[in-house]
Amino acid sequence: MAARKNKPSQEMNRAYWDDLAEDYDDAIFSVRDNDTAGLVAGHIARWGNPKHIAADLGCGVGKFTPLLAQNFGRVQACDLSPKLLARARRACRTHANVDFLQTNLGWVAHPFDPVDFVLCVNVLIMADLDARMSAWRAVTAQVKRGGHLLLVTPSVESMHYTQFRRIDWCLRSGLACAEAVSESVPARGSVRDLHQGIRAIKGVRTKHHLREELLVLLRGHHLEVLSIEKLTYPWTIEFSQPPAWLLGPHPWDWLVLARRK
Repeated sequence: MAARKNKPSQEMNRAYWDDLAEDYDDAIFSVRDNDTAGLVAGHIARWGNPKHIAADLGCGVGKFTPLLAQNFGRVQACDLSPKLLARARRACRTHANVDFLQTNLGWVAHPFDPVDFVLCVNVLIMADLDARMSAWRAVTAQVKRGGHLLLVTPSVESMHYTQFRRIDWCLRSGLACAEAVSESVPARGSVRDLHQGIRAIKGVRTKHHLREELLVLLRGHHLEVLSIEKLTYPWTIEFSQPPAWLLGPHPWDWLVLARRK
């Protein structure tokens, strides 16, 4: 019943991503381009194996898919949007070991057989809890026993830290406390969303995760967390012209490596 009720939302989401296909690079933050320390690439190289199969779940335009193809014997890449998949295919045109599949991880439990290494970058971020829990089940189910999941997701802690820095900037600019809070409060949002770690990014309600929340969720899906790192980004992702005094710590996503028990 729930899946049928939410089918219109599935179609609207696909249309949304199809519409973004041409302007994807300008509209969507690229983890690959902003991971200046190369943390994701380092994990892919470490666990790469020509005898193993990898999956790029929610591959988008294929930012990481060619890198997976270079390090694994076979790659299964999937996304909701046919237009994004078309771009991903072009990005992988020199790699014959990549298979592409259009699917909605929020509604399809098992797109393909479990694989040795799963990459999932900013996919488990839908605001709808039902769709997000379905996606969690789908993503974790794609990891075979003894295999690894490399997960990137926005951080609640970073979200609150960035908000603090916005208020701090307003105070340094001479605003009174009440004005500083008013000027830095997001234009949209609700208490209910805040309690769930949901905040709009470029107008789209986006789920952010707590570090401890990720530990609990992954354990609940029978995955052992091996490491949680901060995938840090420059301040320009939050402020178009950050002041010179705005130094570290920098905003971050969580980068989690987990293994199927």
